[in-house]
Amino acid sequence: KMDLYREEVMDHYEHPRNLGEIIGEDVLSEKDSNASCGDMVQFYLKIKDEVIIEVKWKGIGCAITTASASKLSEYLQGQALKDVQNMSEEELTQKGIGFEVNPGRIKCLMLPVKVVKKLVRN
Repeated sequence: KMDLYREEVMDHYEHPRNLGEIIGEDVLSEKDSNASCGDMVQFYLKIKDEVIIEVKWKGIGCAITTASASKLSEYLQGQALKDVQNMSEEELTQKGIGFEVNPGRIKCLMLPVKVVKKLVRN
């Protein structure tokens, strides 16, 4: 199980999905960083009729932060804004990312989730 997880993480780290930014008036953007390790992630969400229709992100980070942001960006595409707003960070992590890390790396895993939760709060 651990190897499968590691392969998935490495795949997303080496080939991150939805990397980039979205420019426009109807785009929500938010960023945050981990002071402890210097990782930084910024997400861009384009929302139409209360549905997330486009997701991009950029940042600097370790394999876990990158893979987490990449997987989350894939998951968010097509989601109803309300559903994402109503999810806890834990729920969003399970559904949107789906892999686990040891407690020492939880901040890396959660950084993209925190950014997205901040983003959809308003």
